Formats: sequence, C-alpha cells, structure tokens
Amino acid sequence: MRAALIVLLVFFFGFVFYPPGSFLSGKEIAEKKHKQLKKNKKKKSGASKQDREPVINDITVSLSKTLNAPPVSLDKTFPMQIDQIKSAALWIDKTVGAALDKNNQKPNSQTDDFVFVRRIFLDVAGRIPTDEEARNFLIDNDPEKRRKLIDQLLLSDGYRSHFFNWMADLLRHKQNLRRSNFSLYERWLKDQIAQNRSWDEIVYDLLTAEGTLASSGPTGYLLRDPGMPLDNLSNTLNVFLSANVSCAQCHDHPLADWTQREFYELAAFFGATDVSDRDPRKVGNKLKLPDGSITKQDVIAAVAQNMARVHPKSSQTLKFPEDYAYSDVEPGSPVDPLLFFWADEELTVEVDRKSPQKLRESFAEWLTHEKNPRFAVAIANRLWKRFFGLGVQEPLEDLDDLTKSSNPELLQLLGKIMVAADFDLREFQRVILNSKAYQAVSSVTPKTGDSENYLFQGPILRRMTAEQAWDSILTLVLGSSLDDYKIDRSHRVSRLKFPYDEMPPDQVREKVLMMKKNGLLKSGNRLGELDYVDGKQPVKIAGEFLLRASEMSQPAPNKHFLRMFGQSSRDLVNDSSVEGSIPQTLMLMNGGMQDLLHDSEARLSKMLKQSGGFKPAVQFLFLSFFCRPPTADEMNTMEQAIAEGMKKEDLSWALFNSTEFLFVQ
Repeated sequence: MRAALIVLLVFFFGFVFYPPGSFLSGKEIAEKKHKQLKKNKKKKSGASKQDREPVINDITVSLSKTLNAPPVSLDKTFPMQIDQIKSAALWIDKTVGAALDKNNQKPNSQTDDFVFVRRIFLDVAGRIPTDEEARNFLIDNDPEKRRKLIDQLLLSDGYRSHFFNWMADLLRHKQNLRRSNFSLYERWLKDQIAQNRSWDEIVYDLLTAEGTLASSGPTGYLLRDPGMPLDNLSNTLNVFLSANVSCAQCHDHPLADWTQREFYELAAFFGATDVSDRDPRKVGNKLKLPDGSITKQDVIAAVAQNMARVHPKSSQTLKFPEDYAYSDVEPGSPVDPLLFFWADEELTVEVDRKSPQKLRESFAEWLTHEKNPRFAVAIANRLWKRFFGLGVQEPLEDLDDLTKSSNPELLQLLGKIMVAADFDLREFQRVILNSKAYQAVSSVTPKTGDSENYLFQGPILRRMTAEQAWDSILTLVLGSSLDDYKIDRSHRVSRLKFPYDEMPPDQVREKVLMMKKNGLLKSGNRLGELDYVDGKQPVKIAGEFLLRASEMSQPAPNKHFLRMFGQSSRDLVNDSSVEGSIPQTLMLMNGGMQDLLHDSEARLSKMLKQSGGFKPAVQFLFLSFFCRPPTADEMNTMEQAIAEGMKKEDLSWALFNSTEFLFVQ
C-alpha cells in the first residue's frame, strides 16, 4: 500500500512539475511554435508547393506535360515517444475514472480483440479490415499489438482518406459551387493531412490566404462564403472556437456572452479583404464571338476560377448597421477592429490598425494562439466526439462556459494535451486511441436529454457514417487495394490560372481560344487518365469506378449511396447524419450493392468460390463482415439454411443486411 502511494505521489508531482505543455511535447519550451515574433513567418512557410510556384507558364504545352506536382507523401514520423503517449492516455483514464467514482459508476470492461480490430479500422482508416488483416491481428500474441496497430493505421493512406472526410464535413467543402471549382482547395487540404501539418498552422493559412481559386488552395475557405463577411465570421467562430454567435449578427446574444458590437468588431478584421466571386456570365456575354469559336460557356469555364478571389483592400470598410439598436456606438459608423478576450485568457496580440492588410493576420494569431483556451478545447472536443460518439461538452457549438460540460476536468485536460502536442491532431488522436476509455466495451446511446450526463464508461454504440459504410463495402469488393486509387482534379483548375484582370479583352479571348483548343474547358466530373494519381486507374465494376468516398465528388450526387446514408450536403457545419431510414434499408436489400458484392470480379465473390466447403465459407464470411468467428448457434443456423437450399451468396446477403454490420461496437 505504501509503495503504491509513493508511486502515485511521484506520478502526481511529475504531472504538476511537467504538465502536458512540456512532458508530452518532447520539445524545449524555446522551440514552441507560437512565439509571437516567429509565428507569422513559420505559418506562411507551410504553403504547399503548387501555391508557391506557378503551375503552368505556357498553355500550349501538351496536356500530358502540365500535371501539378504529385500529392504530398505521407509523413511517417511520430514526434511523441511511446511513454509520452501512454502517460497522457493514463491521465485521460484517471480523469474519466475520477468522475465515474464520484457518481458511483464503473468503467466498462475492455473490449475483446474481435471488437477492437474492427472498431480501430473503422475509426482510423474509415473501413472494416479485410479478413486477412483481421486474422493477422487476432493470431498475433504481441502484448503491444493494439498500440502497434494504432500507429500503423495512423500512418496509412486510409487515415488520410478518412480524416479528409471528417475535415471536409467540418469545413463544408464542396467541389463545385457557383460555377467555380474548388479542386485545388481539396488538394491542399489532403496535402495538409498527408504531411501532418498542425491544426493551428492549417487554420492560420485558411484565414490569411490570398489569391484566386486557380492559384491558391487555402483561399477556398473564405471563398466558401464570398461577399458575406458576417456569415463567414459566424461560421469561423463556430468551426474553430465552437462558439454559436450567429444571433449576434443582429442583436446581443440572448443566451451567450456575445454582444452585437463585439461581433462587428471581430468582423472588422476582415473588412479590408475583398472576398468576391464575381459573376463570369457577364464576362461571357461580353467576350463571346459571333462565329461561335468562343461561346459564353467557354469564357465562363476559363475565367470563373480567376474571378473568385481573396484580395486585400487599402482600408477597413466595415460599418455598424443602420438599424443598430444600442447606445454604445452610432448606427452606420465605421467599426474599429477589436479582439474579444475571455476573463481567463492571458494572451496579447498586437493589432496594427495602420496596416489594414495585416488585420487578418492579427485575427488569425489571436484565434490560433496556444493561450486561447477555446481554440484548443474546441478541436479537442470535436475529436473526442469522433471516437466516443458524444463530446465532453454538448452541443459542440456551445463552449462559452467550459464548466458546463459533463466532466470539466476532462475537457480542460484534453485542451492541455492538444497544446502540449503542438496542435498535432494525429498525435492527439493517438493519445485518445491508446486510452482504456476508448478501448472499453461500448455503451448504449443515452436517452435524449441524458447525453450531458454520460461520463464515458466507454464509447457509445455508433452507426457507421455514410463514408465508413461505403468504404467498407469497397473493402469487401476490392480488399485493401482500395487505398491505391486516388484522384487529383486540381490540375484542371490550376491550368486555368491567368491574370484575367490585367489583360485586355482581345488577349483574354486569345487565352480562352488556346485553352479550348487544348481541351481545358471540358466540363463535368468525368475521369481522364491525367486524374489518376500515379497512373493507377480505378477498378470499374458494373459500369462504375470504385473510389473511396474521399476521392469522389464532394459531396456525392444526391442519389448516390453516400447521400442516401447521410453524407452531408456541406451546406452546414457537421451536417452529416447517421439516422436510419426505409430507403437505406431498401438500398441494402435490393440495390446495386448486392450486384457489386456478388460481381464475378469482386474479391468477396472470388474468395467465396475458393473457400471450399460450407464451414470454411461461413467462417470467411463472419470474419469478413464482423471480424469474428461464428458462434455455435450461428453455425448451426447457417448449416440448416444451407441444407434447405440457401446459397453461400445468400448468407453474405444476410450478414450484409444485419444490424451488426452497420454499427461500430
């Protein structure tokens, strides 16, 4: 007992004297990224290669010679040591356990390997494991095999793919919007994930980007809401600070500590920025030629990407509305940019009001600062919900009072871990995934109204997201090779880059004509050979290219499986759904998924034919769908069904349509 007490005291004081900001990061304090004098330079240095260098100089060059630089290779390094990860995970478990003890509750027992391997593949790689991947894990006797599998998956293409799905939902990414194509923005986001850039760096670049959709990937964030600075600020505060301030656009927030004046003072940091998506149709009417050699649509296709731009203005122009109802400022008067600070913050950001072009940099510095607790806690809470099904504080968009969470100590700890990890989202996830809390048996989803009181005995039982379900189906059809097929449409956009505003009409027409002759103005999302990354053409079965959700149109077409199963329309932040419906059931039972699974070229179909007798086939199917062997009762039921005339393909249909397949346990 005494020895245990000594160990506990050593651990406690170790945590006190080496808090998450130091003992977790593995870096000297002097090397912290957020030092005031170094931050801007460091942030800007992270721009992707295609944003720093011109993509194409001569439009007449053969198309095969004008591809962008290849996508960024996956970063395969972990900055944090294993003992640091385990230490941080232990503190999560201690904090969760303390809350459970206080409420006379106990944590759930640890999952078995069958449940764990399926859960970790779905949560990290976005798909179920193949039968071979599951078998290799299950027969492995290494006591560290769970930790090693977590690391393996976090360094996989599957992680890049699945994390992009999540980020695209959060940022409301659409591939096509208002006659403009956001493929270069999509490419930029995927590159940030691949090279594992820190969250604060990514956000800083998004908020300070300049250029056009054809020249600069991160401009896609601000161009999501062109001409709507107030809406964009509302979304920005929602996404990055989990602050629900939309009401403050029109009046003081009735439920949160936000005033209309504070909202406008923050919006003023974007008042010196022209975020515009000018209508190319007017240009098309003006520049089209009577002989039809250049049509209106030709001009639109050529100039649209160059007319959507983020451009600095010479002065801050935002004014308070004419109907401003409060006496603290004059309606219609200019707004002086002013940062909002919470009482517990200890950060200082200098604002150079004499240089309006730098206002966004000041705002981004304030928002992403390590001493802005809302920034760290907001992303930590979102990622916690990703793995547990509930955030520590719900709803996610209401973090004004950090004490109102189900476990305030846990929420505070997660924020400290995020800062200590230097906003490395992959490392943060690595910590959570190694915790006993995450690896515990799942709990039934709390009843409506009780979710705020759930103390995380384990993750809650979750239905697959649309992307997880689709990518899992592709795993059954293609095996692990589905990660080999990637699509990059960014070159289509970047080839259209030219200084439209600086050219006279005749030169623009000449440019458009050259583009047309070189086939650059073709519309649609049809795949061409230049879209295949590394020249690997996707598999085509039943007339459809089989691509992971991350490589398809963003979002997928309305009637596609992904949209039917709840993929977000990307109109609102985190607008995806996991609610069931009758159309979903009908699609699983009678839709094209059955044809896909049982196609002669599908891996599932081939492996079933090679399985031999009845028992090996049943064992293969259970391992493929559920990552476990069948129970004795299940085997007897299957044997009886076969005896009554059921085929092996019918058994796969039954497992595919089972509740167990669609849920993350």
